[in-house]
Amino acid sequence: MKPVVAIICDTTHSGPHMYHQVGDKYIVALRRCADVTPILIPALSTDPIGADDIMKIADGILYTGGYSNIQRSRYGDAEAPSGEHEDPLRDANTLSTLPDLLQSGFPMLGICRGLQEMNVALGGTLYPRVHEIDGRFDHREDKNAPVDVQYGPAHSVSVVKDGILGAIVGEEDFMVNTVHGQAIKDLAPGLQVEAFADDTTIEAVSCPEAPGFNLAVQWHPEWRAWENEQSSKIFRAFGDAVHAHNKAKSA
Repeated sequence: MKPVVAIICDTTHSGPHMYHQVGDKYIVALRRCADVTPILIPALSTDPIGADDIMKIADGILYTGGYSNIQRSRYGDAEAPSGEHEDPLRDANTLSTLPDLLQSGFPMLGICRGLQEMNVALGGTLYPRVHEIDGRFDHREDKNAPVDVQYGPAHSVSVVKDGILGAIVGEEDFMVNTVHGQAIKDLAPGLQVEAFADDTTIEAVSCPEAPGFNLAVQWHPEWRAWENEQSSKIFRAFGDAVHAHNKAKSA
């Protein structure tokens, strides 16, 4: 079997029942561009699947984007207005596993909400609505536009020199899509900025002191990753790290 990448699920309700789910686009990008087998980890409310168990059954982890926002109490902000879409179960499962997996050297890729989770799990804070901050872009998608437009190129990012992202893509700037409302405010201790948007929003981070591959980006490289050079390189680099981890674990 190919090396395995774990994905902690979102939770949602359909009728009276709760479901654990992951977007198809992440699963397909992992299969096509990272050459791995994805498995879904339920976001359990009791007896959750912890970091040690994830490391036993997988060789890397992907923290995906999602439609929910991280609970503001997780980073010391006031309670969100009524009706804001939150997923407390996902928060509880992702934020608790991330530090241990990161420090163990477990290969890790974060996308959109996954970048925000990395920052919050390590002690950073977020802007709950970055578009309300003076001088910042509106980084949200137009929900009335076709999905190809929603996930199409929207703004450029400037890559920080001598970082992991620059080594992967080999470019100083390139265009990305943008589909998010939250963004990093205070960078967590130990994290390093890998890219900025022109409005100074942090677009990518890594933890250089952690022993394994780790990278988180604010945009959505999983969207048709095989059609985009930078996205393909990001997933391929993650896949290479997962394969190497699997080989070392099996030796």
